[in-house]
Parts: sequence; structure tokens; C-alpha cells
Amino acid sequence: MGRLMDRLQKQLKTEFKQDAEDCLKIYNHLKETTGHVWSSNWDPLVQTIFKGFNERRFKPTNIGYTFLKGLQNNTE
Repeated sequence: MGRLMDRLQKQLKTEFKQDAEDCLKIYNHLKETTGHVWSSNWDPLVQTIFKGFNERRFKPTNIGYTFLKGLQNNTE
């Protein structure tokens, strides 16, 4: 998922920066715990919003936001 990381980095420079930061937290946690970011784990946590053929942005789903709250509670 190298292209995914590239797209998230690109999204950081847009008005959807907060969504990208949240998605990066999810990405990094999945990468740390499993060694990979499998689409079967990623897809329920993050919504991909397509605009045109090559442009897309990412936003956590409701389950993704719950997941982030759990991560935040574990670090406190």
C-alpha cells in the first residue's frame, strides 16, 4: 500500500488535513500491530471518497473514529 501512504501525504496539504492525520494514525497502528495494512482491516475503518478517476481522499468511518478513541484511551 505504498500508493496509499503517498495519497495520504498529499491529502495533508489540502483542506482535509485533519482527516488525513486521523487516517495516518489508523494506518500507523495497523502497520505496527500486523506489519501490513491489509485492505480487509483498512476498509471498515476508512472511507475512500473518489473524485474523478485519479483523485481520492480518505476519511475515517464511524467505526474508524471509535477505533481512534480506543487508541487515544490506550495512550493516556
